[in-house]
Amino acid sequence: MLRLIDTVKRYHSQLILHIPILHLQNDIYWVKGANGSGKTTFLKIIAGLLPFEGDIFCNDISLKNEPLAYRQNVGWAEAEPLYPTFLSGIDMIRLYCDIRKTPLNNAYQLIELFNMSGFINNAIGTYSSGMTKKLSLVLAFIGNPLLIILDEPLITLDQDAFSHICDLILDKHTNKKTCFIMSSHQELDTQLMRFGKELIVSNQTVS
Repeated sequence: MLRLIDTVKRYHSQLILHIPILHLQNDIYWVKGANGSGKTTFLKIIAGLLPFEGDIFCNDISLKNEPLAYRQNVGWAEAEPLYPTFLSGIDMIRLYCDIRKTPLNNAYQLIELFNMSGFINNAIGTYSSGMTKKLSLVLAFIGNPLLIILDEPLITLDQDAFSHICDLILDKHTNKKTCFIMSSHQELDTQLMRFGKELIVSNQTVS
């Protein structure tokens, strides 16, 4: 499903990550590692947000050679999302629906699920951290991405949203065969953990 081949990331001359080869199937993966080990860098590289050496394939679609097609198949929600403050949440959702060629109705189901109707038309600059986090999760799930990458998906969420995201991950994985790669410092739903496999980031590599 996902293949990393001789993937290298350096900041200036410092080696951050070197992954000679890594194959991931359509599973749920938890990324673990000490602070500063490169977890977020690893996730951002896979999401297509950072330049790197080598190549990454999602269902044989090359990030280097077909970057648009690759990103259309990958959902991403970062730990502390930042969006243009003058846009509304619905503006961002419409943009993502256009990119992923998905009807807006698909997104409205997610808006209702996360109880966002009361603020989705407001400027993002007025959002609390919890509201912004919900928006980032909705954007990650729009359409039917083959891969969804979630960096600290549970921080700043209320209990209802926490339960909804766990249920949504299990539903997408079970019924759509969506692959998930996530990091989290929080205690996770036990049923969700039962499906997960560990990816360890350490010593500039992933195993």
